[in-house]
Amino acid sequence: MHSFDDYYYFYLVVKYGGFSAASDASNITKSKLSRRILDLEAKFNVTLIQRSTRHFKVTPLGQEFFIECEKVIHQVECAHNVLLKQTSEPQGLIKLSCPSVMMRYQIRPLLNEFLKQYPKVQIEMELSSRRVDVLHDDIDLAIRTNFSSNEDSSVIVRDVIKTTHCLVASPSLINGRSIQYPIEISDFPTIVLGTQKPRYQWHLHRPDTHESIDIPLAPRIKSNDLAGVYYSVIDGLGIADLPYLTVEKDLAAGRLVHILPEWCSNIGTVQLVYASRKGQRLVMEKLIEHLIEGLRASAEENTGYTH
Repeated sequence: MHSFDDYYYFYLVVKYGGFSAASDASNITKSKLSRRILDLEAKFNVTLIQRSTRHFKVTPLGQEFFIECEKVIHQVECAHNVLLKQTSEPQGLIKLSCPSVMMRYQIRPLLNEFLKQYPKVQIEMELSSRRVDVLHDDIDLAIRTNFSSNEDSSVIVRDVIKTTHCLVASPSLINGRSIQYPIEISDFPTIVLGTQKPRYQWHLHRPDTHESIDIPLAPRIKSNDLAGVYYSVIDGLGIADLPYLTVEKDLAAGRLVHILPEWCSNIGTVQLVYASRKGQRLVMEKLIEHLIEGLRASAEENTGYTH
């Protein structure tokens, strides 16, 4: 049987889209990766990767082989995790993805508490509103807010709590005007999350009268991260829909104005997303448990959450 290492090297090169990127990610020299894959191709008299100084392309056979290699790597990681799980104290590296604004206002105190409790745990954070794929982006745990039902059956999605959103603007933008009706929003520039949507709108509903309305938007500013939306609205560049938890202090201090407070905007579900529990490490189990308990406890004390 051919060396398992060669399968792993091939997996790395395809996963990271090239020899240089795979070398940077794994600390394995580019020359070694190239040589071992050439040996693999020569052994079976196949072409897995077409390459030149400016070109890198995985052949159809190479893509099929990569899918199988990925399964093998995952199984080896599960076997490794079974051994790690026997350790009495949670330890090891967790690669975490979370939007930066959510990290600041919801996750940071819980994560800091966890790290202080377990000093042998390391965290690698990707702070982004990008919708990561935990299976292919090498992420152990993704924390996100979702506004639609989950359709991905290949991962575990834990719904934790629901957060309320509100429309806000800077006093300088409103300039003393009292906005009475949703249609008046169209008189002002708007700021939205997401840069690739085919169309943008805010769905508003009024609990006391059961009215609802969709407000079509022509955003002045689009941001791929919620932090960009937040700072743009603080700077007076438009009206935005933001989590109440994010703007609560700004509203109290008068830095922002709650637009149409009798109307409700988005309700998001905070979710924890991760791969199969099979072979899951003790440190992952403990962190997931800690985050769920902490977030649900916060929901009992803050008005930014709903049931």
